[in-house]
Amino acid sequence: MKKITLLVLLVATTFIGCKSDDDNNSFLLNAENIAGTYGISLLESSTNTTAEIAGIPVTATATVVGDTFQVDVTFNADGTYVAEGQYRITSTVTADGMTETDTEIIVLDETGSYTVNANNETISFGASTDFPSGVFNVTTFTENQLTLEQEFSQTEQGITIEGNSILRLVR
Repeated sequence: MKKITLLVLLVATTFIGCKSDDDNNSFLLNAENIAGTYGISLLESSTNTTAEIAGIPVTATATVVGDTFQVDVTFNADGTYVAEGQYRITSTVTADGMTETDTEIIVLDETGSYTVNANNETISFGASTDFPSGVFNVTTFTENQLTLEQEFSQTEQGITIEGNSILRLVR
């Protein structure tokens, strides 16, 4: 019985100890490895806005969901990018118990710059009209996928906006 237990333990240890390197397909986060052409497969954002108007607290929530992506985003190793194409967004805003939904086609024809911070695992994009901007956390970076997430909070003139965004790009 001891021999069988020992054999089972040895086999289990062999399988656990020999985890395949293919299980983790991450790449070193740098501009050279990011370089390439991607399509957008997911774009979502949600915000919570609070303010006080005439002494009355007001809260609004908003979600933006993208779909029908026909976009190419090309990252160059020199820290520049080109985003071209179009996609649709559906925005839903709820304030004071009322909800309004709007759909819009976004046409991209933008160039810009980005910087990679491998230590913090972030990518920063310069100001942009329709392409995401600011600092994003890199949550997935593999041969075929780059997923970026951003949390933000801003207070200006008594209005506080907090939210998050996610952008998934695939090669």
